[in-house]
Amino acid sequence: MPRALIAALLFLLAPAFAFAGEPSQDELKKKKEEVLKDPFLKKAPWMLDYDKALAEAKKTGKPVFAYFTRSFAP
Repeated sequence: MPRALIAALLFLLAPAFAFAGEPSQDELKKKKEEVLKDPFLKKAPWMLDYDKALAEAKKTGKPVFAYFTRSFAP
């Protein structure tokens, strides 16, 4: 097989291999629910909608504390 053809096939198949290990939406939702059970999240009311949180912060004059996580990380 010519090198150019092999290179083209690898280029076309690379995305399939890159995304093969990604968790499903159901797995991500389960991980999110587990994170939300953490005791430190029970110490204050949390808003999961960023835009609503910003509007509430503007209305009350309080700062926004944001918690970001990577649920898809191994």
